[in-house]
Amino acid sequence: MAAHTDSSAALETQRQQSLDVKRTEDQPFRVPKTAELVARDLRSKIVRGELKDGDTLPSEGELVTRYSVSRPTLREALRILESEALLTVTRGSRGGPRVHLPDPRLAARHFGLVLQSRNTTLSDIYGARLLIEPSCVHLVATTAKRTAPAVLNQIIEQERATYAAKDEVQHARMSARFHRALIELTGNGPLILLMSMLTHIYESHISTTALAANVDRFDSASRTRGMKAHEKLVGLIEAGDGDAAEVFWRKYLETIDKLIRENYAVDRPIDLLE
Repeated sequence: MAAHTDSSAALETQRQQSLDVKRTEDQPFRVPKTAELVARDLRSKIVRGELKDGDTLPSEGELVTRYSVSRPTLREALRILESEALLTVTRGSRGGPRVHLPDPRLAARHFGLVLQSRNTTLSDIYGARLLIEPSCVHLVATTAKRTAPAVLNQIIEQERATYAAKDEVQHARMSARFHRALIELTGNGPLILLMSMLTHIYESHISTTALAANVDRFDSASRTRGMKAHEKLVGLIEAGDGDAAEVFWRKYLETIDKLIRENYAVDRPIDLLE
């Protein structure tokens, strides 16, 4: 009964707030539909952690009673959340709406579509990486010099193992993992998400597998130089020399950029609709 009262009260508060919005000359207000208000309340519970990933929502009848709405209105609210990938609705005796946390991959796709609509190129994406990743290296060297080397050295060991096994594809994946770790070791959530979205967009056009397959340019000597660069960077991070680490890593990324430009059409706009 308490849950029913709380949810109904929250919905009524949202209705009042919407009605209290003043009509402006530039942007007339629109009172949200009841289904949108129900979806907003459930969305808030998911984002705030009141509903956990994998939780199943109460039965349709219970939700109808809790929010004091009709079944069609509730179903519309659930469809809204399903379209946002925050719910998966399955049928059957063990079915029902199952909760999902916001997925960064969906954010990356929408972000990518916005960039595509602005004719963003692969060169622009990599240019952003050239600006951001060296700064991340500086931050890691100055704030995580005691913890970062162990993490990075473990990845380098995996690179050596895949190199010895002549597994070019897996070696390329380990190299990409090294770059991701540099971002993750900053501990900065927004930065990690931003770079993961940029990386996702970039690798959807130029995959690590494709890079590894280009043996004419990314040959054994190139992979050896890559591992040596990783080792040198770890040494600079361990020494806490943020300035030197940043300068070195920027120059290294510029060499990669040059190789990629010689082998891929990086000046064409990205296309996430293919």
